[in-house]
Amino acid sequence: MTVNQIIKEVRWCIDEEAVNIASLANASAYDFDDGSHTDIGLMNNIIKSKIGDALRWICLYAPADLLGGTDEYDSTVPINTGILVDVSGTPIAITGTQAGKLTMPDDFVKLARVRVLGWHRAVKELLAEDSDEYLQLYDENGATATLDRPQAVLIEKSIREIEVWPTGLSAEYTYVANVDANDVIKTRQEGGDTVEYVALPPRIKTSFIYYLAYLLLSAYGDARSERMLEIAMQNLNVTIKQ
Repeated sequence: MTVNQIIKEVRWCIDEEAVNIASLANASAYDFDDGSHTDIGLMNNIIKSKIGDALRWICLYAPADLLGGTDEYDSTVPINTGILVDVSGTPIAITGTQAGKLTMPDDFVKLARVRVLGWHRAVKELLAEDSDEYLQLYDENGATATLDRPQAVLIEKSIREIEVWPTGLSAEYTYVANVDANDVIKTRQEGGDTVEYVALPPRIKTSFIYYLAYLLLSAYGDARSERMLEIAMQNLNVTIKQ
């Protein structure tokens, strides 16, 4: 999605009463409900400066199954968004258990899926290390994990780890990365012009735009900002604890 498209869609979604969308796109100033106004050029710059923050919010709160795919292509080759990262590795055996551990990369936000060689299915939901379910994994006579019922546990440390039960010779996992907010806008050449764009997962576009609108209206102290945030969260089907 080009930066110009992003800016236009954000401006459209905050101007619910606009009769002439074309005139809004070409206007030199924008009038708020409280009678104040701002220069459109300044507004565009604010929107652009918040794109990285909005995408990082998406990475933190969007369900992992909404983060696949891309809306940008180089000819027919998809351009990776950088949000989902596929990794292969070897679990390190944990002495005295049937488990192994995988050390997560520095940019790890959350797990999308993990599968160990020999498992009959992948795991998407992680157990907490202080849960009863985790304690039961040490019960070799009953509740421990098996190849038919594998489990994975998030270990909260300065460098986070994931324990895989039972372990195996190799593992593959996909995680949501913490994108660099200062490096999400890329460029390409179109007809001699330099076009700025952001590769986005198609299923989070609406939430992304409305969260940008929330950041924009918050910058201006506009009371409608909270409504923009509500719409962004509703489209992700999540509730964020304040």
